[in-house]
Amino acid sequence: MNEFAKNNFNLILFVATIAGFMLPAPGKLAGPLILVVLFIIIFSSSFKVDFSPTFFKSQTQKVVLFYIFRFLILPVLLFMVIQPFSVFYATNIFLLAVLPGGVSAPAFTNVFKGNITLALALLIISSFFAPFILPLLSSWIIGEALQVDKVYLFFTLFITVILPYLCHIPLRGNAKVSGWFQSQDSFISIVGISLIFALAIAEYRPVLLTEPGQILPSFVVGAAGFILLYLVGWAVFFQASKADRIALLFNSGANNVALGVVISFLYFPAETGVFFVVCEIIWVAILIPVRWWVSRM
Repeated sequence: MNEFAKNNFNLILFVATIAGFMLPAPGKLAGPLILVVLFIIIFSSSFKVDFSPTFFKSQTQKVVLFYIFRFLILPVLLFMVIQPFSVFYATNIFLLAVLPGGVSAPAFTNVFKGNITLALALLIISSFFAPFILPLLSSWIIGEALQVDKVYLFFTLFITVILPYLCHIPLRGNAKVSGWFQSQDSFISIVGISLIFALAIAEYRPVLLTEPGQILPSFVVGAAGFILLYLVGWAVFFQASKADRIALLFNSGANNVALGVVISFLYFPAETGVFFVVCEIIWVAILIPVRWWVSRM
């Protein structure tokens, strides 16, 4: 199942898209259902995470500097640059940029012979601090444009990022359970992301069908945002080894956009939710040229 899911990611997402347009709108159940699915994804991925001190020893400086620039400074800069032209897209790009690394980033790094230790370290750091940083930055940067309840936002991030890791710890020592989750993590992640995608489309279907004019601008802006994030990941440490740059590339570009769907669905207007549903499609589609480019570097 794991190999099937990895080899047919685009097909599974296409089926999820069709299902989203056919399923009844989940209504009030959408939020809790999406949270549960994301919890399961992070819980499953936690079995591959290592918090041992030796894990960070050789990469501390690079991890800290990259995290500060990519996940703290860059989102603020992007918001400030775009805000004079559009508060709506400035807010969306800020949220897209501040999202932590995706759970699949280390997997992509491993496939292309990148520095898997660096990739995992960045995933851990960006995910661990997300419940603290995202509410604070959101309140500071977009607090005047949109009222975001940072307490509830922190609670949402805590139960979808930190709590799954804490819950997996008692089972980590069980070789059978740990081995199963590690061998099926791609299947669980891909199916989980597809379920979130289908639920989000089902809920936003009225907006997607009645306001198609919003989809193309969202696609253009979202695609530009992802291209920039990938370029930043590749270029920020231009003198680093190719293996390190591959790890930075995927941790920057292949972010946790599913978390963005959850946050936008729960705390932002429907138009922001549509933007992140479109970004979910871009997230998958842009991997095709990125993987082609990296394989030829």
